[in-house]
Amino acid sequence: MKKQLNVEIGGRIRKCRETLGYSRETLAEKAELASSFIGTIELGSGSFTAESLIKLCRALGTSADYILFGTEEKGNLSAINAMLSGLPPEYIPYVEELLAAYVKSIRLSDK
Repeated sequence: MKKQLNVEIGGRIRKCRETLGYSRETLAEKAELASSFIGTIELGSGSFTAESLIKLCRALGTSADYILFGTEEKGNLSAINAMLSGLPPEYIPYVEELLAAYVKSIRLSDK
C-alpha cells in the first residue's frame, strides 16, 4: 500500500513538472533539492519531509492536496496555476488579457 501511494504521489509530481516543461534538474534547482532526490520521488522509491513537500509545491505552483491526494482544485486550476508560475512575470499581463477575452467569448456564445 505504501509503495503504491509513493508511486501515485511521484506520478503527480512528474505530471506537474512535465506540464511546466521542467527537467528534473530545473525542478530541483527551483525547489532547492537534489535532482537525484526528484528522480527517486517521481519513481515512488522514496518518501519526503513536509519541508520538501512545501518546496515542491511552491516550485510546481500546485497544492499539497493535489500532490498527496490527487484532488484537483475546481476545474483543475492547479494545472493552470502551474503553467502560469513558470512564465516570466512580464508575460503575465498578456496572459490575463488573452484569458479575459477568451472567457468573454465563451460567455457570449452561451447566450
